[in-house]
This record gives sequence, structure tokens and C-alpha cells, in this order.
Amino acid sequence: MILERIYAYAMPRLLGRTIRDVRIGLELLAIELDNGQVGVTYVLKNEIGHTCQTFSNAGSLIGMNAVDLAKWSVIGEDVISRSLGLAVSNSVAEIDQLNSSESMLDSDATMAVSIQPEDTIGIVGYIGPVISRLQGKKNQLLIFERDQGEGDNTYPEKSQSEFLPKCQVVFITSSTLINDTLEKLLSYCKNAREVVMVGSSTPLYPEAFKGTGVTVLSGTIWPPENSNRILTGISQCAGMRQLIKHGQKVSVKIVD
Repeated sequence: MILERIYAYAMPRLLGRTIRDVRIGLELLAIELDNGQVGVTYVLKNEIGHTCQTFSNAGSLIGMNAVDLAKWSVIGEDVISRSLGLAVSNSVAEIDQLNSSESMLDSDATMAVSIQPEDTIGIVGYIGPVISRLQGKKNQLLIFERDQGEGDNTYPEKSQSEFLPKCQVVFITSSTLINDTLEKLLSYCKNAREVVMVGSSTPLYPEAFKGTGVTVLSGTIWPPENSNRILTGISQCAGMRQLIKHGQKVSVKIVD
């Protein structure tokens, strides 16, 4: 399980750390460690459910052991718990340890791979920035989105097993880690030359993805010196469009 690998790599870096702050917005959530490091993930608000007690652990997270909270990415029983756990692991991804052949600072996901004119491109999740950059190309786009009706180039989730094997390049929202659909999706991408994980939830742990078929991780570094701006923005329902000025996009090639 990929989340278990991510947790295993993150755990030694989290020893002795505690949670200083937690912010949960309408689109994103963030945690801050006691040393100022920040991790961000996407909020799957349409999968939270409708209950009077949306999150049973509310009010008990500040001061929590970071290793324990990170483990929620693996054992959490709801999407908020798993998102919080992944955010903790994301906060300690050592992107600065990657060599120059693996990382591409300021690289957009669509620029991180070579796309040929004849390629069929699959996009799992309605990833607006990726779609807008690719729509001007002549490639056939197949977009899969569980929360959106069918439209031009947009297909229901149930058709992934039929169409993803026909794609040479696939972009997958990293929120599929949170709702536990990623590994099934990867089984449909065996014929793809490039599989790119995209979005605010992307864990920048290339070693955890070796052998999975994923070829590029495209995410964001959140500098600790911007933590107040990041946390305040998320508290006030900021999305990635507003927050990205406080972070740095990065794409990391996975070298098997």
C-alpha cells in the first residue's frame, strides 16, 4: 500500500515532533508542526458525508504526537482523518535532498513530461489547470470525474477500466490516495508511458512510488517562513489559486 510506504519514510523525520496548528478549509487543509514545517492536502468535501458529528476528533489535535497523527493516513476511517495524516507526512518531505536529475523546480505538471501529438491523455479528477493547458493541443483528452456529470470529453468513474488502458499519458489527482482509489487506477494504466500525480495532496516521496507505475510527482513545497500566510488563507477558505504564491511548484521524476 503506497500510503504505508509514505508513512514509513516520514516517520523517522517526525520523531519528537508535535502538532502546533491545524486549519481545515472548504478546499484545503493544513497542519503546522512545532518547528514550523507545514503540510497541505485537499479536502474531499463531497465525500465527508452528512452527519451531526462531522469529525469526532475535533478539538484534540493541537499538541498531538506527529507520528500518531501521520498514521491516520493509513488507519483513518474517514477522508478528513486520512487527509490530516497525509498532510503531516507531506510536511516533512525532504525535497532538498533530491538531486537535480530528479527534481524540476517551478515545473508545471504538463511540462514535466513529453507529450506526443498522437498520445491519448487521461485525466483522473477534474484538474482545472492541467485541463486548460492541454485543451489547446490536438491530443484526445479523456477526463474522469466522480462528482461531475458527463460532458465533452468527460466520462463517469465506471468507465476508467475501459478507457485508461488506451492512454499513453495519465494525470491523476493525488486525492485518490485519500479516498483509497489510487492503486486500482494504477492497475488500469499499465500501457501508459507517463503517469503523473498532481495536486495539493501530492506526497513528494519518490522512493515510496518506485515500482508502482507512477513516473512523476507534481506538487508544492510550502516554506516554513510562509506558514502564517498559508494557515490564515486556508482558515478563510482560500484555494490553490490564492495560496500558490506562498509555495513553490515542483515536479519530481521517479527513477526506478
